[in-house]
Amino acid sequence: MRHDLISVADLIDLCFAQYMDAEGRAYVRHIRRAAQDFRFLSWTAGAHENVSVPLHGYVWEEDGRIVGNLTMIPFLHKGKWLYLIANVAVHPDYRRRGIARQLTERGLEHVHEHGASEAWLQVREDNQNAYQLYLSLGFQERAWRATWHSILPPPPAPISPATVTIQARQKSDWEKQLGWLQETYPPEVAWNLSFSADRLKPSFWSRVMRFFSGGAIEHWSACQYDELIGVVSWEPTQFAQDVLWVATSPAWENLAIKLLLPYVQRSIHNGHILVVNYPAGRANEAFKQAGFERQNVLVWMEVKFK
Repeated sequence: MRHDLISVADLIDLCFAQYMDAEGRAYVRHIRRAAQDFRFLSWTAGAHENVSVPLHGYVWEEDGRIVGNLTMIPFLHKGKWLYLIANVAVHPDYRRRGIARQLTERGLEHVHEHGASEAWLQVREDNQNAYQLYLSLGFQERAWRATWHSILPPPPAPISPATVTIQARQKSDWEKQLGWLQETYPPEVAWNLSFSADRLKPSFWSRVMRFFSGGAIEHWSACQYDELIGVVSWEPTQFAQDVLWVATSPAWENLAIKLLLPYVQRSIHNGHILVVNYPAGRANEAFKQAGFERQNVLVWMEVKFK
């Protein structure tokens, strides 16, 4: 890692710069800083497969330089190890030569050799060459997810119908919110979104945990004729992007998203971009009306090992 990380950062930047958001650019900066931190690199190398650090992987070297990369990120999920394969990048001058295939094949061998139960990856919906490659290697679709980012400054708030009220979440809203959250963020995607229902639960101990972790999560509910139609939870982060967890049903999502998200934007004053991960193809116009733009649509793919 000490030798390769700077070159890997340069390659990722070259191949993905046009698709990166603020978090992606921060990740590349993190790689560059890590390459200069010998103590961190020594610790990471020693921990090896036991920590979820996005620095391990494989490179393709030709002509004395790194022209291909594949990152291997291990995760411990429900007592079993799995891997996320990420940053599959090939220098433009070396494409169409099977380098990405051979890197991915080596990555899958690595997963199998380390006894992991499954491997995951994400591919942009418009990257059909990569999508077909992963299908040919045994990956199967598991979910299509869209990432939406708030626009700064936000547009004028839409006029709320007299029948709809927005207020701080009530404890009695939790049961329905939890059910909606579990449908919107099912297990096959929740593990890689850092989603935890326990953090959002209205309980004394969850408030204690948030206090010690420095995370002041806030919640807003929308009701129509006293019936709950949606809940949005705001989870601040240490980065320039905060996360919104949207809980609603397909029957109410257009109205709930269109009204709740602008309200939340005007209730938060830290200047951060707000990010929503949501099932692709749903509530597109509602998100746009709420002052959000779609950054990407990713196909989540998985291959299992017996």
